[in-house]
Amino acid sequence: MYLSLKNSKSFSFLLCLLAFLYAGNVLAQKNTNNLIQGQVTTRDGSPAAYSTIKLSNGRSARVDKEGRYTFRDLNPGTYVVTVSFVGLPEQSQTLSVAVGETAVADFVLSADGKTLDEILIIGQKYAITSKKESDYVARLPLKNLENPQVYSVVDKELIKEQMALTLEESFRNVPGAAPSKTGAGMPSFFSRGFQTSENFRNGMATYLRTGIDLAQVERVETIKGPTSTLFGAQMTSFGGIVNYITKKPYETFGGEVGYSMGSWDMNRLTADINAPIAAEEGLLFRVNLARQKENTFQDQGNNATVLIAPSLSYQVNDRLKLSLDADFYSVKGITPAGWMIDPKLGKTSFDQLHLDYRQSLNDNSLVSRQSSSNVLFQADYKLSDQWQSQTKYAWGNGSYDDLHIFDMIWKTDKLVDRILRVFTDEESARKNFQQNFIGDFKIGQFRNRMVVGLDYMSNYRKTRYDGLGYGGIPVFAPAQLDSLSKTPVIRIEDVNAVLAKRNTGQNITKEASYSAYVSDVFNVTDRLSAMASLRIDRIINEGLSNTLTRIEKKDRYNQTALSPKFGLVYEILKDKVSLFANYMNGFKNIPGREQVDKTYSFFKPQRANQLEGGVKVELSDVFNATVSYYNIDVTNSLYTETRSTGNFTVQGGTQNSKGFEVELIGKPFTGFNYVASYGYNDNEFISGANIGKRAIGTPEHVLNIWTSYALTDGRAKGLGLGVGNSYISKAFLDAANTFTLGAYNLLDATVFYNRPKYSVRVKANNILDKKYWVSDGYYARPQKPFNFMASVAYKF
Repeated sequence: MYLSLKNSKSFSFLLCLLAFLYAGNVLAQKNTNNLIQGQVTTRDGSPAAYSTIKLSNGRSARVDKEGRYTFRDLNPGTYVVTVSFVGLPEQSQTLSVAVGETAVADFVLSADGKTLDEILIIGQKYAITSKKESDYVARLPLKNLENPQVYSVVDKELIKEQMALTLEESFRNVPGAAPSKTGAGMPSFFSRGFQTSENFRNGMATYLRTGIDLAQVERVETIKGPTSTLFGAQMTSFGGIVNYITKKPYETFGGEVGYSMGSWDMNRLTADINAPIAAEEGLLFRVNLARQKENTFQDQGNNATVLIAPSLSYQVNDRLKLSLDADFYSVKGITPAGWMIDPKLGKTSFDQLHLDYRQSLNDNSLVSRQSSSNVLFQADYKLSDQWQSQTKYAWGNGSYDDLHIFDMIWKTDKLVDRILRVFTDEESARKNFQQNFIGDFKIGQFRNRMVVGLDYMSNYRKTRYDGLGYGGIPVFAPAQLDSLSKTPVIRIEDVNAVLAKRNTGQNITKEASYSAYVSDVFNVTDRLSAMASLRIDRIINEGLSNTLTRIEKKDRYNQTALSPKFGLVYEILKDKVSLFANYMNGFKNIPGREQVDKTYSFFKPQRANQLEGGVKVELSDVFNATVSYYNIDVTNSLYTETRSTGNFTVQGGTQNSKGFEVELIGKPFTGFNYVASYGYNDNEFISGANIGKRAIGTPEHVLNIWTSYALTDGRAKGLGLGVGNSYISKAFLDAANTFTLGAYNLLDATVFYNRPKYSVRVKANNILDKKYWVSDGYYARPQKPFNFMASVAYKF
């Protein structure tokens, strides 16, 4: 069901409830004489405003502009007082509170006032020495330098600075990644010669039928290469996966509300509200909301979205923490048409076709309604000083309440077939249960960090689909647009009239996997470590059934696969420079196929083996780099073989993909930051079909750079400029590599004024007004020309 904010009573009630909860917490504090108070300063004596003070009983407070804080209404006893500031190490003191007395705890932070101002103004988005650490990539708390695998992190501060709104926009910061979207709008990218279209959320499975709004996202992790060893085969790509981390509640009341407007009547309202329910008892709550509406740059098309993303956590005791978070996202609008070419077209690019870039051949009556929902429950329990248990359950759901997608197939340079694909109803859901035991222990003098896990995943899809072809429709060059009457409009009434004469059954598919894995990082010395991992998957596919035909299911199949992974890391300079190498195996389960002679064929899992090596550098917050080379061999691919009795699907195709990637992140001087990356990929089919050709949609070169500078002192401190450029080389739209999607260069710039309590930002996208097309591995879509956006936000 489509969620609309015209149901504003519920929205207003939620905001009032949050305000009431916060007010109740404030009023509940009694003004007694049992106090803890103090002052927090920087090393040069400046007040450390906006620091956070926490007590061991769970209460917390924000340091005021003078650097002071006070806790009232305390029970007599001993307390641990901890001060924290983003990007700086925590400090703690232990003190006692007696009846009617005031205890004092003063702190001096390990930074000067100018550094704190810089953090408050431009954030810590490039301080990835600490922020690149991830509990998800290896399912272990490993530092970047200790991990033999390559991954990238895009955090919320860089996302804000670039004014990115959707997940695919964040991919422009990932080495070698070419952003895209699937036909129905799910985020996707090409990496290392393969397409990635499935997404993980907090390390668990999703089943999206929409895009992802970055209003709920804390950071985006992209994990490169075949990753089946720890993430399974149902959702992984041989080029890598995407794992986005959602925003979590914290101890103090705060948040941000914002409004944005831009080209084509874009209007966007967001709210990020953190309202602890009972901070002293460890019960925290946060909610992110977003509402956006926008028209398209083409003559037909619009889009409206709603996001509601609550998150709740409860620290039961010093051993057990429970968390529950969810998101509900809905989209209502016109799905952009996908452009395809006839093999006999005889043209090599869209530039040779009589095509008006702003004409869609769509109609605003063909409204699609899509929704995605995710729920995640997690329980973390400390078993001992060496072991902890992590139990996670995720439910992901996506649905179409009518989805209309036009396939525009170019027959000649002036003639195109319109085929409307209609999903009159669809529901899909994926359940993922995971139990991990994570240890950090020694065997003799050797340190081991190990995860032992069980993973269960099941999914189903129910869909009703009709393909409606409308024959050849003439398309006219701009000089002939006065003849648009020759291009019939296809309205929803026409579509419903055709569907009313059909009796299409609903297709149902179900699949489950049972998996176990183990991964160990063994420290040979304090500089040399080895990783060994193994996963076993048992896939049970129940095949396809139809509610109308009820034909016996011939395509049921079971498959078992093993996936090993090995890695080595040697730190040349401890905590600064490391050499790494890995071998990773990935696999995909391939369902059976009915052949033209009515026989049924079953196949082995498709395999990918990667060898990778390189160097990682981390020099505090000044410079960070990763350089890697990879070689991926794929076997057991399917392809079509022509025989005397027809075309048969056979197995045995092979593909090779190799290349290198470079990521550079740095802060050469105060206020100036940059992130730059380059990816080169050479892929080709070795045997089977299309020998010697590249995979569809895969560019050879991807170059990204983003730089920003902000004033950190003086009257104009907080004023800054960001400039970025993305270059994507040409790619092919067809398997024969005859039709080319041209290379494109996107230049963007932002001007921002960021203060601790508010921010104002303006951005220009595609400043050079380039016309360009992006493929999703199936068809291509025209992208936005020059556009702008402006936003204002208030922080509290």
